[in-house]
Amino acid sequence: MIYDRRRTIFFSVADVSADAHAARVIEQLRREPQEIRCVGLGGQAMAAAGCRLLENLTDRSAMLTHAFGQVGFYYKLLGRVKDYLRRELPDVVVVVDSPAWNFHVAQAAKKLGIRVLYYIAPQLWAWGAWRAKKLRTRTDRVACILPFEQKWFRDRGIEATYVGHPLFDDDRQINPYEPVEESKEGFPTIALLAGSRRHEIKHLWRPMQEIAGRIKQKYPQTRFLTAANSEQNEALLRGEMIEALEVDIRRRSIEAATRHADLALVASGTATLEVAAQHCPMIIMYHVPWWQWQLVGRYIVKTEYLSLVNILAGRPLAPEFMPFKGRVEKVAATALGLLTDEQRRREMRKDLRELIEPIMQPGTATRVAQIIMDMLPQY
Repeated sequence: MIYDRRRTIFFSVADVSADAHAARVIEQLRREPQEIRCVGLGGQAMAAAGCRLLENLTDRSAMLTHAFGQVGFYYKLLGRVKDYLRRELPDVVVVVDSPAWNFHVAQAAKKLGIRVLYYIAPQLWAWGAWRAKKLRTRTDRVACILPFEQKWFRDRGIEATYVGHPLFDDDRQINPYEPVEESKEGFPTIALLAGSRRHEIKHLWRPMQEIAGRIKQKYPQTRFLTAANSEQNEALLRGEMIEALEVDIRRRSIEAATRHADLALVASGTATLEVAAQHCPMIIMYHVPWWQWQLVGRYIVKTEYLSLVNILAGRPLAPEFMPFKGRVEKVAATALGLLTDEQRRREMRKDLRELIEPIMQPGTATRVAQIIMDMLPQY
């Protein structure tokens, strides 16, 4: 159907990874025969895709590291967003990830009668299931990125559709990676992946290097690789690097760091799926202050396992230390146990391949764009 006026889609994106995912959707929307105007909050990737930015939030988030320092800014920004929505009345509002911010944007849009799509749904199944009512009342549809989420949300009265994971929305992912041969030189290659956020690097990079040091005591010729997704993060990694380890930094590529690695130490999060895509055996770590875990975390987290890989597998496929609690010796012992057990590593590679192949399907952005088009009001 050809509509009689230009359609406006408002996007709300607050971090770098969501900026990239939203940009792919915008690219798809701009291929539609009817004229689509995209405007909103986001970053450089969205702007390059043709979205007019009211505010570059990804640059803002890169500069500020403390949440309390951002409260005033976001309070004023929410007022600006409400004014824009009231004045322009876009056809659809698409909020992407970041529920602490986007629940407010979604609520503002719904109060004005604007249709709302939540893309990359908040992980309420892991924590805060009681917030499902809030998600249901503030959205019209949800595009979820993990296979089991569709049923979980639908069981709670939320119109959810599994669209695939945007990490694998790439032509090169049409065929899963071929099986990888481990190191042939007689000594291991280890990937140290402390995360992409400043606080993850701050709390995990040094302990990972200490663990690496213990591995190197047994395997003196061990090679260590890491990945940095920005110049700022590369500088952070170099600034805290233990020189004796000689860690090779691969820019912007977990794939490059893990493609031929025998083992990865990886911060919990979506990076575990990228490591799984390489069928690389892994140990998963997550830092949270011990007092926060005791007072809050252990009560609100409802899943048996905490890492995505193990949640998807429904079993402890990869060892996880969550919270990490500074247990360097224990993680090092687990790593050495894996390095000396070739059969277990081979089984883990096989299990990771079977786990990740069904998820590695391109077309996520196309499916999200189609949902948006279906949500457009009929005039």
